[in-house]
Amino acid sequence: MSTELNDRGKVDLNYKKFLPLVKTRKGDFVFVPAFIYQSLLKETSLSKADAKKVTEHVVRFLKSVDLKSITASSIREVASVQMLKMGLEKEKLEFGQIGIPFYDLKKLLKDTQNKEYVYEKIVDWILFDSGAVDELINDYR
Repeated sequence: MSTELNDRGKVDLNYKKFLPLVKTRKGDFVFVPAFIYQSLLKETSLSKADAKKVTEHVVRFLKSVDLKSITASSIREVASVQMLKMGLEKEKLEFGQIGIPFYDLKKLLKDTQNKEYVYEKIVDWILFDSGAVDELINDYR
C-alpha cells in the first residue's frame, strides 16, 4: 500500500485502517490526508510538490506511531515539525497554530474563578503570539 498522493491530493482508501481517528470541535472523523494537503496549499506559500511531500511524511509518521486517535491540532504540529525538517521555516510559521499551552490553560482555570479574567488572559496570550509570528514571517520578506 502506498501513501503517495495523486495530483488531486487523494490517497488509496486502504490507508484508513492504519490511521487514527481525528478529534475536532465538530466530533471524531476518519483521517483524510487530503485535508492536510489542501490546508497547506490554502494557508501557506508551499508549492504543490512541497505540500505533497509534507502530507506524505505526516501520513507515514501517523501510521508508524499506531495511535487510536489524535487531535487535529496535533496533526498540525506533526506537519509543522516536518516542515522544519525540510527547512521550510516560513511556511511552518504560516501554518502554525496560535494558542495557550494545555498546562497553562489548566492552571489558569484552576487558579482563577473569574471567567472574564480567564478570557482576557487567553486573548492576551493569543494576540502576543500572533504579533510575534507576524514579525518572524515578515523577516522572510
